Parts: sequence; C-alpha cells; structure tokens
Amino acid sequence: MYPAVFQLFLSAQTIPFSEENSFSELIPGSHLEVFLMTVGPGDVIWERFSHNALVIRDDITGTEIAYNWGIFDFNESDFIPRLLKGRMRYWMASYRPTDMIESYRRANRNVWIQKINLTPSQRLDLQDHLREIDTEANRYYQYDYYRDNCSTRIRDALDHILSGQIRVAAEVIETENTYRWHTARLLEPVLLAYSGIQFVVGNRGDKPISAWDEMFLPLLLQRYLEEIKVHTSQEEGLPLLGKAVQVVDAQRDPVPDSAPNMLIGFLLVGIILGSCFTFSGWMAGRGRNWAAWLLVLTGGGWSFVVGLLGSALMLSWLFTDHFFWGLNENALQANPMSLLLFAMLFLGIIDKNRVWARRIAITVAVFAIAGLNLQILPGLDQVNGEILALTVPAHLGLALGVLMAWPSE
Repeated sequence: MYPAVFQLFLSAQTIPFSEENSFSELIPGSHLEVFLMTVGPGDVIWERFSHNALVIRDDITGTEIAYNWGIFDFNESDFIPRLLKGRMRYWMASYRPTDMIESYRRANRNVWIQKINLTPSQRLDLQDHLREIDTEANRYYQYDYYRDNCSTRIRDALDHILSGQIRVAAEVIETENTYRWHTARLLEPVLLAYSGIQFVVGNRGDKPISAWDEMFLPLLLQRYLEEIKVHTSQEEGLPLLGKAVQVVDAQRDPVPDSAPNMLIGFLLVGIILGSCFTFSGWMAGRGRNWAAWLLVLTGGGWSFVVGLLGSALMLSWLFTDHFFWGLNENALQANPMSLLLFAMLFLGIIDKNRVWARRIAITVAVFAIAGLNLQILPGLDQVNGEILALTVPAHLGLALGVLMAWPSE
C-alpha cells in the first residue's frame, strides 16, 4: 500500500500519454510515476528561499523515493573554510517522501506535489539518472546560491531527460528581475541578512535574468514548469506538470511579491551617525574632553567595522569563489583605509599626533563621494543606493568631526 498522500493524485492528473493507453505492462517505464515536491519558505535564513525535491514512485517495487539536493552539514570539519571561500559542499540524498512531508508539516511550511508528465521511457531514464547521482561518487557538488542549488539541479535533471526542451522554452522569456531583487524580497524580514546581501552582492547580481535563471527559486521553478508544454513523438504541447495538490497548508504569511525599498531608513541611520560624529567633533573643538573621547569611540568603532567588512570584501575578490561578490562598488564605501583611521583616531587622542587622522578621514570621505558620483557612468550603476545612503553621510560626518575636533596646526 502506498501512503495516503499519493492517492490524492488519482483524481488530479492530466490525460496520460497515448502510448500508455494499451498494453502498458509491456512498455518499459510504465510502472513509474514522477512527482515534483515544492516546499514553501521556512523561518531560518536559508529556508526563506523555499525548497523542492523529485519523487519517483515505482509500482513494481512498491517504493517511493524523494531525491533531495539540499543537504549540507554544519558539523563538517571544513564547513567554515568552505563557506568563507565560496566552495560550499552540498549533496543529494534520497528519503521517504512521507518523512520529508511530515518534517515540513512540523516546521509549518507549505508543501505541494504535482505529477510530472513524462513518457515511460523518459521516466525510466530519469530513474536511472537519479540512481547514478545517488551514489557516493556522484552525489556531491559545489553549491552556488544562484546558479547551482537544489532547484537548478532539478531543473537540469528534467531538462536533460527532455533533451533541452525546458531551457529552449525558458531562456527566451526575459524578465526585469535580478538576483539581487529576488534576494531582497525574500530576506526583507531579516534585516541583518538583508543588509549583508545588499553589501556583498556586486554588479553581477544586478543584471536582468531569464526565466531559466529564475528557476533557482523552487516556487518559480514550479510556476514556469506549469506553463511549459512538452513534445513527444505521440503528443504535442502536453503540460509538463499536472494539477498541484497541497498536502501541507501552513499558517504563514505569503511570500513577498516585490522587493522593499529601505532607502529612507538607511539614510536616516547614516544621517544620525554623521550628525553624532560632527557634533562630537564640534564639542571637542570647544575644549570638551569627553566629546573627543566620544568621537574617538564612536567614529573609531564605525571605522573598525566598516574597514573590516571592506577588507573582507576585497579579499573575497582575490581568494574566493564568491562570483557575485566581485566587481563590487561598495568597496569604495568600505575599504581597508578605515582600519587605519580607527588606529589614527586613538593615536590622535593619546599622543596628540593628529595629522594622519585628518588626512585619512578626508581620504575615506572622498572615496565615498566618488562611489556616489560613479553611479552616473555606464556600467558603474550598481544597485547599492541603500549602502550609499548609510555610508556617505556617516563618512562625511566623521571627516567633518575630525577636522572640527583637531583643526590643522
């Protein structure tokens, strides 16, 4: 007996392929059925992008196997080095689909299951293909959050079986969306993660992508596969996916359908920081020793964090595989010179050597303004308005505060 969940499909499927209408027991692969399992977003950051798996039901063996490419292990000895280098190791593993569904039910995540309309020979080829991958020699892959993940692996497996029909249909569908846009809308509730992505993703994340590329998101893979028609020697224009049956109905807010605009919020924070630095410098210039220390502590803390982030960003270009972190104009807003400014601020208040603090503060501010002005040049229009809104007022305020606190002698 099969689990009850898959009995739902008995009344929810499209008309079968004509080659199965008679003598189906003689057709290799007719004993198989293939399903797409699509899982809605969860609570933790990596679950915000949803998930999916392929399920194969075998009438001969009486088995159902879910093939899941979204497996990773925090406890691997080299997990952190791989993460930092952009060489995350994911793998495919097989599970009982009912176990997966029950885990998502407990996590309050929506689950849909749809029959994939393949010919018997295609189902058999897909089963052989997945069994070959589900081995120790072939299950591992280098994860890329946009170009090679659990969803693109399913897309590519189906496209392989369908001789490229999915890619041909999807690559010509142009969208106005970008990888950054999708990431921003899905991470909106998690402000720290949202801000981090806006900082580390460079120009490459701002190019409009096709429907083929958008299938890196499981919910969009599901939507596009529902629209795609496949062709066989017997059938023309048959829908690839059957009717979606929701087997877990989670009590959860819907997925945002647009990216937020937090420009005003980031600008307000930048203005507050810059004003704090300027006020501290003005008061320090009037002989208030506490204000000088306030400027050094707040401005130094800002410079340390920004310099550290900028150094990490620039090192990632040279020594990691984080493809979408490269060509990043935010390096002008956060760069290693801010680490020097951090040191010079403390040096200035301790031994009164303030020349370099003034020079470096001005230089950091000039770089920030240059990054803003570069937006008018073709090819240098990275969508980093929120980062600019935060950093430019802060850097300008800090430079002004340093000059007011320690005027040139």
